This record gives sequence, C-alpha cells and structure tokens, in this order.
Amino acid sequence: MRTSSEGRTIVIGVDSLDLQLVERWAAAGILPFFASQFRDCSLVRLSTPTSVLQGALWPDLICGRSPGHHGTYFLTQLTNGTYHLDRIAADRIRAVPYYGLLDAHGVRCAIVDFPHVMPIDGFKGLHIVDWLSEFQTWQFTVQPPTRKHEVETYGILRPTGGYGSTENSLDGHRELRRKLETTLQIKSAFTKELLRHDDLDHICVVYGEAHKAGHHFWKYMDPSHPDHVVVEPYLRDGIRDVYQLIDRHIGELAQLVTPRDNLIIFTEHGMQANYRGDQFVAPILERLGLCAPAQRSAGQESAVELWRSGSMGGQIRAALHGLLKRAAPESAVRRLRDRFGAGSSVDWSRNKVFQLPTDRNSFLRVNLRGREPEGIVSPGQEYDELLGLIESEFRALVNVDTGRPAVAAVFKIHEMSPGPRVNELPDLGIVWNSDAPIATVESPRLGRFNLRVYEDRTGNHRPGGCQRRGKTAHILADENGTPLILDLRFSTLIAEAV
Repeated sequence: MRTSSEGRTIVIGVDSLDLQLVERWAAAGILPFFASQFRDCSLVRLSTPTSVLQGALWPDLICGRSPGHHGTYFLTQLTNGTYHLDRIAADRIRAVPYYGLLDAHGVRCAIVDFPHVMPIDGFKGLHIVDWLSEFQTWQFTVQPPTRKHEVETYGILRPTGGYGSTENSLDGHRELRRKLETTLQIKSAFTKELLRHDDLDHICVVYGEAHKAGHHFWKYMDPSHPDHVVVEPYLRDGIRDVYQLIDRHIGELAQLVTPRDNLIIFTEHGMQANYRGDQFVAPILERLGLCAPAQRSAGQESAVELWRSGSMGGQIRAALHGLLKRAAPESAVRRLRDRFGAGSSVDWSRNKVFQLPTDRNSFLRVNLRGREPEGIVSPGQEYDELLGLIESEFRALVNVDTGRPAVAAVFKIHEMSPGPRVNELPDLGIVWNSDAPIATVESPRLGRFNLRVYEDRTGNHRPGGCQRRGKTAHILADENGTPLILDLRFSTLIAEAV
C-alpha cells in the first residue's frame, strides 16, 4: 500500500471537450484555468488508430486493449449469430478496469462516473457508477452501498442515474442546459470533498457535460451550420458557457491539489459540426447490387431505416424491445423478433453486405457464410474482393457542393484491430469528410445521389484528444497504440495486465 506522503494521482476526465474550442476561448481570455495550463504545463495530444470506432475509446481506456479484444464500439450492436440489434451494457466488455487492478494491489481508489463500467465484485474503494453520466450502460450504483445515501445528498437527476432523454426542441435544450449547470455543481462539490481527504491514492472523476452540450447546442453557436437557429444567448452561447463552468470548477479543484499530488486532465476526443454522409450508404449499396431493399408495405420503414438509431421507428422498436426483455423470457423475445423484427423483412439471400447503426462514421457488415445465420459471401478471396470494391467506390465519391472527396478514409476493421472478439465488430468503417455538409455526392461509375437529412444532434465527435501531463504522468499503450492514461508510479501494476 502507498502512503499519503507519496501524494495522490488525480485524474479528471472531461468527456468530448474539444481542444480547438478550448484553445480559441483560452486565447480570448474566457477560460483562465485552461489558459494557465497551456502556459505552465506540457500538453500531450492523444490519438489512436481505432478512432474510426469512436464509441470504443472509453472501453479501450478501461482495459488498455483494442476493440478486437473487448468487442465494444457503439451503444447498439449486432448480436453475433443473429441479425438482431441490441443495446449493450457494461458487462459486454468482460475486462477488469485498470482501477480494479490498482484496488487489488492495495491502491486506495475513488472512481466517479467512468463510462462503460459496472460494479466490481470485492472492490474495496469508492466506486460510483452512472450517477451523472452522459450515457448509461448500467444503472446508478455506489460501492460500498452504505455510501449511496451520502452521494445522493449532493444531488441526483433520476433515481436510476443519468440525464434521461433530451427533447429535441428549444424548451428541451433549455432544460438540458439547466441540467448541465446543476450536474457540474453537484459533481464538483463531491469531488472537492474527496480531495480534502488524504486517505486516497487515486481519484478519477469524469465529467460528461461538454459531451451533451456539444451534441445538442452546436447549431445555435455555429451560424454557418445549415440547421442554424437564431436564439437567445442562453442557447446561442450554451457550449461556451458550459466550457466556462468546466474551466471554473476544475480550476477550483486544482486549488485542492497538493505539491505532492500528480494531476492529470484529459479528454478522449473533441466535437465539431455533425457533417456526414451516412444517408447515402444504403442507396449506394443498392446501386452496386450488394443489397436489396427490404420488402415492405406502404408507409412501413425499411429494415435499414428501422435500425438507424435516430429514426422514430428505431426509437419505438428499441423501447418495445426493452419492454419485452423485462416482461418475457429471452427465448420468447427472440422468437418474436425473428417473426416480426426489422431483420425478418429482409431477403438475406440478396444481401452481401448490410449497414449497422451509427451516430458518426458508417459501419458495414458482410453477410459472411459461417458467421451470419444466412450468410452468402465466402470467407477468403470473395470477402477480400468485396471489401476492396466497397472501399474503392466510396473513396471515389465527391461532395458536389465542395468538389472535394466525400470520404476521408475507409478502414478494414478486422485488419486494424485484430483480437479474439473481432467478429463482434463491423467489417468496414467509413469516415466521412466532415469539413462541410454532405447533401449531394457523385462518382463516375455510380452517378449522382441527392439526399439531405436533418440530424437530431448537430454536433458530433472530432477525432483526437489531449492530456495535461502531470509531473510523473505516463501513457501506456497496447499493441495497437490504444492509450491508457496512468501514473508512472502505477505502471508496473497495470503493465502486467495490458
């Protein structure tokens, strides 16, 4: 066990805090704490080859392994051996978080709202799961349970944790901003109390407010956005004001850090305008003859549309599925989905590839023989040639409005991130060029496609994070360069498991 004389390692995670915005506003003098960090501390820019799977970044950080090892990349994923899409939970990762290893070696830990985690059997420190988290993969839990009431006295939005749903309207966004201000105050007050005690070796607290603000308030801030809405300053300046609150609260926390302590502040990726071309994937695959439209009656959504997380049909389907799972055995749910679910309307004998749910990059799955229930593509040469064809056709697309490539990169994910659970991942990841809206694309072979969509979330993730390096900070990485931010004093304990 370490002693208090060695100092503490304090990690503050700020989910989806955008470095470009921080640099701009720090230079303008409205983020004084971050400005001081840029001036006085070293900054490490973080990147990972698996950033195409943006939803895998927190699971990567949890266990220091790439997605091919933990099989998690999005909140809704295909269940292997079926054509069913299910919302994931934290137990999918099946790995001990880094702080679980520290706890087992006598390091006294307090962990607050680390994303994508669940309670750990036998954890001896303080572990708060999905209290005020941006998205939930578990439910609000405190270890030890005897401290739950203490945590709740600081405040909570819902008994089960998290924020709940956000209504996509002006009033809904005003209410969201009020919630963000409240949760920043609650979590910071609790963290201050943790920092006042000297009986902890490692404290890790993750804030999710910049994440939610960036997704929902971007169109109010950005006058060049096609969905820009002129509103009062409360929403127009919502992102900037949330960043100012984060700057103030973390600055106050830093005042409680002693000279012996090691303070690390990091963000895993940033935020930018939500420009993508996911709406073109299905029509392009159909024009290439690689998939057939689902047979449906008038007014019925296609299977792909039903699977899209943002569609009304997808939301209704997810809600009904959740109700069924609570009210009926899984075997009964599976039979109902087989008969009436979106996948049941698809003629899989005519589909070589199909689209998976996403909220940023586009993900494709090959209908592979031996892996999918009705697979028609043979492993080996046919599979490789199919991926090559899709990659070349998408790379040839041009954004007609800009004259530039519509696609920035295409990743063969199984080559990029090998591992024992690679078959739980998509086969291809398409990264759209996000520097401008994508409403019309064309290529010499496929011709022109014109399809404008309206996104519920007008901000989305920008690859690349950053870390304010502490005096003994250390970044461990797995064989694919996935970063795991730790203290050098703990590295030997973690390296044994990475």
